[in-house]
Amino acid sequence: MYGQLVCILILAAVMLICDFPKFSSACSRDRLVYGAMMVVILYLGFIFVAAKPWPNLDTIFNLFTGPAKQIVQWLDPAKSS
Repeated sequence: MYGQLVCILILAAVMLICDFPKFSSACSRDRLVYGAMMVVILYLGFIFVAAKPWPNLDTIFNLFTGPAKQIVQWLDPAKSS
């Protein structure tokens, strides 16, 4: 757990150090988008470090599995003949 925490903290620190000069001169829309992405990144980092069984990116992708299979069935040329 400590290794994961150190990894997340180092990545966050490097990202903030590199992005801070650009962030201060960005427009409000860019700041809003950056903030929204940071919230998502911090959430995913927290569930990575804490090993919580909370919803993550796999959960979102699994929501699209059923509709994707349906689209593939609709477009299958073997069944349309």
